[in-house]
Amino acid sequence: MKHLSYLFLIPFLFMCIASKGQIIPYAPKEIPLYPGAVQNMEASKQSLKDYQEIFAGESLSELYVSVYFVKTIPDDVCRFYIEKLGSTQGFPEDNIDFQNPEKNTNPWYEVIAFDEIWFEDQFEGDIKIHDGKWFKAALSERNQWANGEWLQVAYFEWTVKLQNGDWVRHFIDIMDDDSFDSRAKTVNNKTIITIVSRIKKSDTEEE
Repeated sequence: MKHLSYLFLIPFLFMCIASKGQIIPYAPKEIPLYPGAVQNMEASKQSLKDYQEIFAGESLSELYVSVYFVKTIPDDVCRFYIEKLGSTQGFPEDNIDFQNPEKNTNPWYEVIAFDEIWFEDQFEGDIKIHDGKWFKAALSERNQWANGEWLQVAYFEWTVKLQNGDWVRHFIDIMDDDSFDSRAKTVNNKTIITIVSRIKKSDTEEE
C-alpha cells in the first residue's frame, strides 16, 4: 500500500485540556508520534498531492500531510493514540459539520478488523496469489483486538478552532501494510501512520 504525506510545522501554539485531562493537539506539531516511527518522504509527497485533489473544492488555507512507517502491529499504534489523545470509540452524535463548524470535538476513533475474505484462498487464473489458511494461522500469532477479530485499520479524528477563527480538522489513519506474504510464507510487521491536518479558512478570511 502506498500512502500519504509530509507534516510541516506551523506557528499555532494553543492547546486545550480534554475532559479526561488529556491534551488535545491544535497544531500538527503537537500531535504525538509513535516511538520509532520513520517518515517516508516519497509517500508523504505523493499523499499530499492526492489529498490536494480530494480537497480541491474546499476553502482550505493550509493542508498538512505526513506518512510514517513503524515496525510493529497496528494494535500497538492504536492503543498509543487512544491513550495520548484520550480518544473515545465511535462517531460522536453531536459531531460538527467541517464545512460549517460551531464547536470543538474531542478525539474519537473507529477500528476495522480483517474481513473473513482474508482467510480464503485467492487466485489469478490457476495461480494462488493468497493462501487464506496460512494467513489466518500467521495472523493468529498476534493477540486478538476483540473476540475473534484482528485489527487491520484504525481511524482517529478531532476538530478544533484556532485563535484566528480558522478551524482545523486533524485525522490519523493507522493501517497494516500487507505485512504478510502468503507466497513466501513470511511476516514482516509494518504499520503505516498517516497524519492529516485540514485548516479551513474562517468566515472573516473567506469574506
